[in-house]
Amino acid sequence: MGSPNAALWSLVDARLGAVKEYAPEPLEATAERLGVPVDRLIKLDANENPYGPTPAALEAVQRYGDLHRYPDPLARRLRRALSSFVGADPVQIVVGNGSDELIELILRLVRPDDRGRGVCEILSCPPTFGMYAFYGGTDGIPVREIPRDAEFGVDLGAIAAVCQADPRPRILFLASPNNPDGGPLPDDQLERLLGLPLLVVLDEAYVEFGGPSRASQVAQRDNLVVLRTFSKWAGLAGMRIGYGVCPSRLAELLLKLKSPYNVNGPAQAAALATLADAQTALDRVAAIVAERGRMAEALASIPYLRPYPSQANYHLCRLEGIEVERFQAHMEERGILLRYFEGGRLDGHIRITVGTPTQNDAVLTALVAF
Repeated sequence: MGSPNAALWSLVDARLGAVKEYAPEPLEATAERLGVPVDRLIKLDANENPYGPTPAALEAVQRYGDLHRYPDPLARRLRRALSSFVGADPVQIVVGNGSDELIELILRLVRPDDRGRGVCEILSCPPTFGMYAFYGGTDGIPVREIPRDAEFGVDLGAIAAVCQADPRPRILFLASPNNPDGGPLPDDQLERLLGLPLLVVLDEAYVEFGGPSRASQVAQRDNLVVLRTFSKWAGLAGMRIGYGVCPSRLAELLLKLKSPYNVNGPAQAAALATLADAQTALDRVAAIVAERGRMAEALASIPYLRPYPSQANYHLCRLEGIEVERFQAHMEERGILLRYFEGGRLDGHIRITVGTPTQNDAVLTALVAF
């Protein structure tokens, strides 16, 4: 006799059966696997800020005294502070549990209903951040991939052709600078895309390292959303705090849709303290950018590497004429963790986060010794 819930499980499997879980190995597990103490690992595989939070942010978290109380569900103080930081009205700003939550919230808001109202599909331009397609899968929205060209440029002609063939509204996710190559989206290309029947979500997770931001343009557009985060420039990846600058009507709806207490109190306090002493964090950004330039020159001199230009806090490199497995083993024996890509367009590519000068020197020494 079949299970009375067979139809339920069939629906669940149909919706999520093809979605791959995103679960990177914890650092402690990596240390145990490699037989290297955690404090000896050089972790340059996740584009994290090697300097961590500012002293002001750390102090704000340590002094936070309201753990027994719910945080402000609308993050009012933080939205006002972000208004000054990005040049947008507070009513346009929505704060989320990382910008990932905002990606998912936007998709939940615009996904088609049973009468076909909403976007007909997601447009994604790989290679790029995988969460756009991931959340499309979890929300049951078709994802159309329009691959980038050989130098990771966006295929504007292909996007325009899709819209011309079928003018139903779509949502387009673009990262600028793009992850994993670090290339920015030029102004003229953004302008052309905004003229199409698209809601353009511009993910600026790394914009502080390359800029300029387009957040101030949102007020003049009804189809542009800019996502930002404290994870990279502010060293607060573990606090999970991002924000979106949206057309005011869209922001109003997202505030209704989100969970009531989606951003915890210590995270709001850390973000506020960071903004109050933003120059400290921006000075660290400048140090990372300087190291990015030094690393770019050094990586280009290594015969088996082909680095791509980057405006982010990492370098994408193609390995030429060597086995990835042997290279990875060589680096991990020295406690150096990089990002390795398998299959498709990025097969044989690695991504190196820019670390401190000491960490970068260790990476370069290991690369030369290979």
